[in-house]
Amino acid sequence: MFVDRAFIEVRGGRGGDGAIHFRREKYVPRGGPDGGDGGDGGSVFLRASSRKKTLYDVALQPLYQAPPGEPGHGKKKHGAKGEDIVIEVPVGTQVFDAETGELLADLMVDGMEVLVARGGRGGRGNASFATATNQAPRVALRGEEGEARKLRLELKLIADVGLAGLPNAGKSTLLSVVSDARPRIAPYPFSTLHPTLGVVQHRDERFVMVDIPGIIEGASQGAGLGLEFLRHVERVRVVLCLVDMAFPYSGDPWRDFSILRQEFSQYSASLLEKPFIVVGTKLDLPEAQTRWEHFAWELAREGIAGVGISAVTRFGLSELLDKVVELLRLKQEEVPSPSSLGKGGAQGRSPRVYRFASRFLEKLVKECPPEKDEASFHRELERSGFLRYLEALPPGSTVEIGSYRFVWTGRGLALSQWNGKQS
Repeated sequence: MFVDRAFIEVRGGRGGDGAIHFRREKYVPRGGPDGGDGGDGGSVFLRASSRKKTLYDVALQPLYQAPPGEPGHGKKKHGAKGEDIVIEVPVGTQVFDAETGELLADLMVDGMEVLVARGGRGGRGNASFATATNQAPRVALRGEEGEARKLRLELKLIADVGLAGLPNAGKSTLLSVVSDARPRIAPYPFSTLHPTLGVVQHRDERFVMVDIPGIIEGASQGAGLGLEFLRHVERVRVVLCLVDMAFPYSGDPWRDFSILRQEFSQYSASLLEKPFIVVGTKLDLPEAQTRWEHFAWELAREGIAGVGISAVTRFGLSELLDKVVELLRLKQEEVPSPSSLGKGGAQGRSPRVYRFASRFLEKLVKECPPEKDEASFHRELERSGFLRYLEALPPGSTVEIGSYRFVWTGRGLALSQWNGKQS
């Protein structure tokens, strides 16, 4: 089942209590305090995974509680740290604080992790309270409570091309013809109830296309399921606006197109800035060709690119895909900035902790240790294109790679800690 929104509660584990213990050993009189510290509680992380396609599994479990840290022991033994919980979500998931609406993270890279609930610190044992004037302290600290937070997760599918249009415009049929996807197709509106992805192979190019369910007038204000569908358009690089030439939804193809553009503009101005092609569909049906000729003339008068097709007979598909490939080549892939994330954006986001689990990055820190040659390490990151993905993070965010900790300055990574040592 496709689910693109989930509400969950995450809780870090409680820290273990410090121990009150004294050394009792033969031939060691007045051994003194040796109570160890409690272990830190486990933390909760979210990790983007390309294997996940829906938030369905996440939504089934409303509460994620990390294990607590173990209490301290005698002989100054520290309690074990609670095990961290890692929740896998699809790439393209946005993480919001459910109570404030603040955008906490935008997981756009496979393997990217974000800390959403930190475990509590372990309490200090009585060994750490010994002083010259108090050599037998009978006091220890309890472990701290872990962080607790309610989250709203929203999935915005990441695709190269989005098929947008009013209901029954032929989006699912087009996707089924140009890709291996098998969306539900029926001769009535709203046969598609959730976005469907398909991989298109055209000549030497390969790209991902998404069929976005029908958008109706007033969708930007919440009519129908408009808000649920429109957010999936935000991440695509090229938009195909499909208009039914055989049975226009409003009776007039130009009005159908105007409704679609109006909903885009009212939802987010950034949608209108995306490259788009207007596609007249169902030209194999009676009177459709006549409507298309008149509609194409109106498009040309406005300087708008348009292509007429018939998915059933495959008429015009090659020309359409050629234009799509041309636009994809011109449109360089961009990572959305916090100001262009649409409704519920990240204005005033506070810095967070992001952890990246990547074989390439872990290999890089071993082969080119940042503490020895930070300039060379930074140069390799630039060459790989990794820094481009960090541009969406607020300056001051902590980035963890293996045992290394960096601070994102807005332009690069500054090493702050490695193997427990401060920079």
